[in-house]
Amino acid sequence: MEKGSQQKEIIPLFPLPSTVFYPGTPLPLHIFEPRYRQMTSDALESERKIGMVLLKPNWEDSYFDRPEIFSVGCVGRIEDEISHPDGKYDFTLIGLYRFRVLREVDGKPYRRAEIDLLEEQNDQEIDEQPNETRDSLIDRYSEFISMVPDNNSLKKELDWDPGNKLSQFVDRFAYRLDLSLEEKQTFLKEQDVLRRAEFLHSFLKTKIDLVRLSKIRNITRDSVRWN
Repeated sequence: MEKGSQQKEIIPLFPLPSTVFYPGTPLPLHIFEPRYRQMTSDALESERKIGMVLLKPNWEDSYFDRPEIFSVGCVGRIEDEISHPDGKYDFTLIGLYRFRVLREVDGKPYRRAEIDLLEEQNDQEIDEQPNETRDSLIDRYSEFISMVPDNNSLKKELDWDPGNKLSQFVDRFAYRLDLSLEEKQTFLKEQDVLRRAEFLHSFLKTKIDLVRLSKIRNITRDSVRWN
């Protein structure tokens, strides 16, 4: 199903245990470990790119060596960097594209890899035109947030830039949702944009069904109390 592009490059890898990153989304980072300070310094002197990858379970056993990572990650570009006097960094990584690790490359204190850039499949131009996939996702999301309490952080309009490609829209849409870590990685590795959209549809449907079930149970309990 997955199909690589013809572009390959070597990038630094930043593996984390609880972060999955998507194209078109921002990721604020604070860099304090010496090896990753070096990684940031080197990246700033070259193309400012860092590849975010998720550590596999049981990473704690070998964190300071080379714990296993998932093979699909997201490349980001460093923006708004702040270099502190003690050598630490703060910056925002802006997601660029998905990649697959082909092989790791030695020679630095941090991890690097040769990667294959992954092509989007079934992408669509959306711009200002109606788009069935985008519009149905917005409708499903609107249905969901209409059911949550007013003080819930999800209770806000879709006021972010959806981009002009369906791939940009679904990735930024997923960024707003409380997917589990496993769901986030599953979403990241899917190159087919329409399948990613269907994944989000299913996720929201499950959320809506759970809210409805909870309301039915509350009504049932209240009825029992009054009888």
